[in-house]
Amino acid sequence: MRDNSYDRTIERNYIQKWRFLIPEYEAVKAGRSPLFKRVGDFYRHHGTCSQTFRKYYNRYLQSGEEADLLPRRRGPKWRERREPEGIEAEIVAHRKRGMNRYEIHAVLRETREAVPSPITIYRVLKRYQLNRRTPAMREEKRRIIKDKLGELGHVDLHQLPRDMFLAPPRSRPTSSA
Repeated sequence: MRDNSYDRTIERNYIQKWRFLIPEYEAVKAGRSPLFKRVGDFYRHHGTCSQTFRKYYNRYLQSGEEADLLPRRRGPKWRERREPEGIEAEIVAHRKRGMNRYEIHAVLRETREAVPSPITIYRVLKRYQLNRRTPAMREEKRRIIKDKLGELGHVDLHQLPRDMFLAPPRSRPTSSA
């Protein structure tokens, strides 16, 4: 099977086509063309539209290079979307101190002008595999918080159902009439 990856036939055909069309288009615009009275007739005859033709024509006029007569890549224009190393290092350092992405965002906003969003901070943490909390970062939710014996304690009731600590409903006296 023939390897077509280095075949320049399509490029050559594009350049040849546009090299032919550009002088003819300029003649039509100047009113010197014997074949076409209007530019619309020129577009119709050559099977193109004004938008496509003018895109290539203007690009060629600006640069003057024949490489601009070739179609450009139409896919997504990816680039490296990484944060600068200084910010990444700060994000990682704050995370190792136990901060979550919102806290890191708030701290960075105080010290920097350009701050990545919380979701970008999360992506950085995920890249360094710091997106999960370590056991040291987790808070102990179910514990009684007090310093000395005999002191009133603080009990976190968030995990308990409401009916366990609400007063029972009062019953109404029934009237017998």
